[in-house]
Amino acid sequence: MSTINTNGIDVNYPVPGQNNSTQGFRNNFTNIKQNLNIAASEISDLQNKVVLKTALANSTLNNDMANTLISNASTLQFRATTYNLGNALANTVIVNCALGDVQYGNLAGDVVLQFGSWAPINTQSTVKLQLGRPTSSNNFTITFPGEAVFGSNYGWTIVENSSYANGNTTLTFPYDVTQLNFTLTSNDCGNTIFVEPTNRPFQTTQIQTRAPPPTGFLGDVAGTVAVDANYLYVCTDTFDSTLVNATAVSTTTGTNIITFDAVLPGTVVANMPVIFDTMSINGNSTTTFAGINSGEVYYVKTVSGSDITISDSRTGGVAGTTLALSTVAANSGNTSMDATFYSGSNIWKRVSLTSW
Repeated sequence: MSTINTNGIDVNYPVPGQNNSTQGFRNNFTNIKQNLNIAASEISDLQNKVVLKTALANSTLNNDMANTLISNASTLQFRATTYNLGNALANTVIVNCALGDVQYGNLAGDVVLQFGSWAPINTQSTVKLQLGRPTSSNNFTITFPGEAVFGSNYGWTIVENSSYANGNTTLTFPYDVTQLNFTLTSNDCGNTIFVEPTNRPFQTTQIQTRAPPPTGFLGDVAGTVAVDANYLYVCTDTFDSTLVNATAVSTTTGTNIITFDAVLPGTVVANMPVIFDTMSINGNSTTTFAGINSGEVYYVKTVSGSDITISDSRTGGVAGTTLALSTVAANSGNTSMDATFYSGSNIWKRVSLTSW
């Protein structure tokens, strides 16, 4: 409440029609000055403490509430602040929670995260973290500090593609995922940090709809589950394949041979998975090349120099019947399809789905 008091000001002074002592003027001026000083002090106090829509004249807007309690309030269209961590993140990345409620960036290499400026103890502080990678072939890792909780049935153990070693949790991107979003909270000024995925499933619900090859893809880890129309797939280890890239230039019907533009390396062997994509016939882009579909998993049947045959099935580790192909003639670089061979451990197992 204001302490301005005008009772000491004589509003009837001076008295008209008679001589008046100057002391009355001085008394009024003194009271007016005292109350103006009080008003100035109270206005300055308000300027330093109130919440404002815009900055006052000759001042900078600062609505820092300094952890002051606001209770029993209705809100409408509150917005979260954002902060760009950078577009080429690598090595140590510091997440200062005071810079934005939502912080985002793109990775250019492995990163080790550090956090700071959490809210005081006995209040919950939250920051949303959004990290991307250029393509699904960039095998980047994200390491969180030891404060990130790793419990037996909570914390990092329920986040997919996470592992724990030497007091830190390391996260890898799941197969074909280029964006990871998390909500991080702390109730003790960052001494313990809880992490929850917001755009990915928890480990216990990470069933994906796809048909992985036996060797899997980059991002596959033990515990990943997938399903298609015919099988239920379970991953039992971490992806460890070496990728062998080659360019096919023609196919021949009858022999069903696929011919490449160079002799294939010795690491390309029978029964290994191979995927074809980026197809072009006579300069025209296509998704089917001589009966081979872009993006599907096939298996090497035979290898001889720059020639292979393939199958669209594999049983017990052995490629099935040779896939029948039509003829696509070579055409001086205008006809080609890229092939990626996967040389690694057979980390996926499958169970056939049957009707009942």
